[in-house]
Amino acid sequence: MQESIDDARNLLNTKDFGILSTLSLKLGGFPFGSVVPYCLDGEGMPVILISTIAEHTKNILHDNRCSITVISENTDVQANGRLTVIGNMEAITDEKDVSERYYRHFPKSKAYGNTHNFSFYRLRPIAIRFIGGFGAIHWLEVSDFLFKNPFHGEGEVSIVDHMNADHHKDLLSYCTFYKRMTIKPEDTVRMAGIDGFGFDIFVNDQKVRFTFDQAISNAGEARAAMVGLSKGAK
Repeated sequence: MQESIDDARNLLNTKDFGILSTLSLKLGGFPFGSVVPYCLDGEGMPVILISTIAEHTKNILHDNRCSITVISENTDVQANGRLTVIGNMEAITDEKDVSERYYRHFPKSKAYGNTHNFSFYRLRPIAIRFIGGFGAIHWLEVSDFLFKNPFHGEGEVSIVDHMNADHHKDLLSYCTFYKRMTIKPEDTVRMAGIDGFGFDIFVNDQKVRFTFDQAISNAGEARAAMVGLSKGAK
């Protein structure tokens, strides 16, 4: 079961958008699907930025029960890993707690995020459904699945800023060596976030997830993991 939890958590970390399913106010409770970007907060819960004029926001304000589904990439759709986080969507009153991290992942959204029509919401899970492939079907306990980000806040900002300012060449080598990506001179490569299980680099608007061999919990372990990756890429 722990392997399924790890795989499910890694899938949620790897993706940065999913299918948001809400209960339609206009259509009397019929399921309504839409696509939303998300990032994770300090507790590992999905955070979205949505407008009051959007149909899914109207649905949430009427009935906040919903889910977000993410799907791994595979040519065989039935073999794809998929994860559904089911829960209650709640408005975030202290937006500073999540806005900085969200805007690092989606910098273009800051232009409209500062308008009065957009607000941050958090999906607080009550159930997790994970399908890892044929026959690998599990309901996961929320308490087992959620994870606290040991770097959330200023610790994460410090590491991200340091890597972007002083180790940009290492970020490039991570992408070219470990992900076999071709990076062009005009491409923008930047780190956006780090947590206990890995870190996120964006090549232009494409999220590239790197997973640590084992979980880390402090800045010293983060540095050791990064140095190890840098040495391995040479």
